[in-house]
Amino acid sequence: MPKHLIPYLLTICAFVFGFFSFTNASKIKQMKKIIYIMDPQCGWCYGNNENIESIYEIFNKDYQFEFLVGGMWLGENAPKGGDSLNQFIKANAPRMSEYTGAEVSEKFYELTKDESYAFSSLEPSAAIVLVKKLAPNFSFSFAKDVQKVMFIEGKRLDQLETYKPLLEKYTINISDFETAWMSEENLSETQAEFKKASAFANGFPTMILENENEEYFLLANGYFQKEEMIKKLNELK
Repeated sequence: MPKHLIPYLLTICAFVFGFFSFTNASKIKQMKKIIYIMDPQCGWCYGNNENIESIYEIFNKDYQFEFLVGGMWLGENAPKGGDSLNQFIKANAPRMSEYTGAEVSEKFYELTKDESYAFSSLEPSAAIVLVKKLAPNFSFSFAKDVQKVMFIEGKRLDQLETYKPLLEKYTINISDFETAWMSEENLSETQAEFKKASAFANGFPTMILENENEEYFLLANGYFQKEEMIKKLNELK
């Protein structure tokens, strides 16, 4: 198997083997913050978007929320489109789609054949990090839409044109975005976020709970069931 596909496979294996963990409520006196870590190239993160969005809507008055991008595929580890990637994705994405209900279109499968495109996490992650500054209230919604653009519309995430409709949707100035998106400053901040996320996650998505003593507890590593997470977070309030 190509080395660049290993992170994707590990994410799948994390789900397949139930690599999903809850903390014991007795260990935590008071919750301070939920930290959610995803990657825009991660299929199970895409499938989990509705769950984490519901968690935020239900618990945003009980917990602080921090949203981080993880940097799953970077540099030479970012797989390029072609027959190998296309066959790998076709073998695995349908199961994710069937289990989560998240749509994966033929346009996306066609994109995985494009040998000129490397499925790098850097460009979409840099876009998300920038939107956190330009429109912080919309950062997760923007990240969710970025994944939809790829998995449903089959658009590349390394081109400005892909983001323009989303910027217009969230009334973000396109010129400001274009200037800052791949700038040295924003890329440095994106790399810093990858480093921060790596302290918590070795797969995606990952959900962490931080208490008032800045102690960290793993809530989930991999896709989680919304109802089970709601029950657990209610117990931990």
